Amino acid sequence: MCFMMLRDQYATVQAGLFVDDNTSKGMVTYASKIPKESIVDVKAKVTKAGQEIVSCTQSKVELTVLEIWTVNKSAPMLPF
Repeated sequence: MCFMMLRDQYATVQAGLFVDDNTSKGMVTYASKIPKESIVDVKAKVTKAGQEIVSCTQSKVELTVLEIWTVNKSAPMLPF
């Protein structure tokens, strides 16, 4: 299991990857090692959140990630 916060300019949404028939353990491991502030493409299913997500601007929905690609990895140590 891996949770991520995805951002598009000022909006954020929680995304989750879970090992199941559609998602392999290797993909969850890969996603958990993507550095913060990297650019990614995600194919996901939008689902209603079980409870309100207070850490994101999209508090009523979350994403169940089906596929994820890293477009550009950020530097491991950002300058700020």
